This record gives sequence, C-alpha cells and structure tokens, in this order.
Amino acid sequence: MARVFAFTNNKGGTGKSTLCSNSAHCTAQTGAKVLLIDMTSQTTSSTLFLGKSGLDESDTVLAFLKKRPDKHIEETIFESQKGLDIVPSHVSMAEAVTQLSGMQMGKEGVLRREIERILDLYDYIFIDSPGDLNELTANALVPADKVFIPTRLNRTDFQCTETTIRFIKEAEDYIGVRKIRVVLNMLDDRYLPGGIWTNSHTGELYTQAQSMFADVLSSVTVPDSADMRTAFDRGLTIMEYRPTEVVAKRIQDFVKCEVLCD
Repeated sequence: MARVFAFTNNKGGTGKSTLCSNSAHCTAQTGAKVLLIDMTSQTTSSTLFLGKSGLDESDTVLAFLKKRPDKHIEETIFESQKGLDIVPSHVSMAEAVTQLSGMQMGKEGVLRREIERILDLYDYIFIDSPGDLNELTANALVPADKVFIPTRLNRTDFQCTETTIRFIKEAEDYIGVRKIRVVLNMLDDRYLPGGIWTNSHTGELYTQAQSMFADVLSSVTVPDSADMRTAFDRGLTIMEYRPTEVVAKRIQDFVKCEVLCD
C-alpha cells in the first residue's frame, strides 16, 4: 500500500513544486512505483513530466475534485516517459476550489476517497498542492502520511511556514495527526555553520530556523542551484540533467532520509 506525501506552503516561490517533482523522480529511479498528483494552477509538475500543457479539464484532477465526478482518478493517470505516473492539473484549479466549497459535507475527503481506489497500485504517492490554505490544500493533507513544507531562509517564508504548520495542527481534530517536516530549500550552503557567511544576518536566520522549527526541521537542506532551473527549462529533472552535481546529491539524500526511511 502506498505511502502518501503532500508538499505545501502558504506561500509561492519556496520551490515547492520543484522539490516535489524532483523528489518523486528520484524515488522512481530506485525502482519504486510512483504517482505524482499535481494540484497547482501553475501545472509545473504536469508540464515537466508530460512535456505538454493545455490538457482538457476532463483529463485532469478537475474531473474528480467535485461532488459528482466526471471521471475517477484512475481514468486521469498518465504514464510519463520519465518512469513515473502523473495525474495532471489544470490552469483553472480555482474551479475546483469553487466546486469543493459548494459541498456541504465531506469536501475535505474527496481526494482521499479517490486515492483509496489506487493505493495498492503504487509504493509512493506525491501530492503537489497549491500555495494557498484552501479546500485543495485540505484535500492534500487528509490522505497524507507526511507533509513537507519547503521554506527559504527569510522571515517572510518563516512566518508563512508557521501559518501552514498552525493550519495543519488545527486540522488534527478532524484529520488526525500528520508528520510534518520543514525543509530549508533554495539555500546557499555558505550560510550554513562553517560557511563563509555563517555570521551574516541571513546566516543567523539558519540558527533561528533551528529554534523555530526544532524537531520538525529536516536535517537535509537543498541548495539554491541554477542547474535546477535550467533543467526544468529543458524539460528535465535534475537527475536527468546533472546527476553528479551537489543539488542532485542533496535531493537523493532528502529522498533517502525523508521518503524511503519510514
């Protein structure tokens, strides 16, 4: 039965989709059967793994994120040439929020009920959720065994990360306890202890992050990398583009420590 991971944050620009998609691909390279569910209007993961955008709504998550689904999840799964499956999103994901908001009961569990139909087909399921705390995010949290919250090393991101953690904690009475891991993402290693910028203002924020997030902070940090951005521009994951670079090695460490370990 699959383990389910949700990637979320109440803020855009934290590298959430990039971390989710590259981690999913790295996990698939271990031989695991992986599904990625894209729930973002940016369709980042969908474009990366399918090499196209502009799919009809009926072929995306919009087909089943509603009271009366047009299709079920198994009918919207695409096989990527990169070795994993994907349920694509659509630029009109706001329509899903509207559809879910109109439901009087059970709206937070729509995605979970769909995932239960295909749990036995996969080893791992990754959910790329939107950068808003809305009905879509709630749907991503309900089926998740573990929630990853990528954040950059700045106070604004920290505040949004705290808001996201609070949102998850407040939902525990309804969905149960979720494992949470905050991931310092897009981080220049020179700000880390021992780096040349350790004592700078930004370097001191690393120490603050350790204090603020304490036992939920992942031990793996993911460095900022032009290679990651260039890879996406070329329709590639970092493991395809530069598998020997530091950022690729760190993604492997993240998968080993946070995905495959449980």
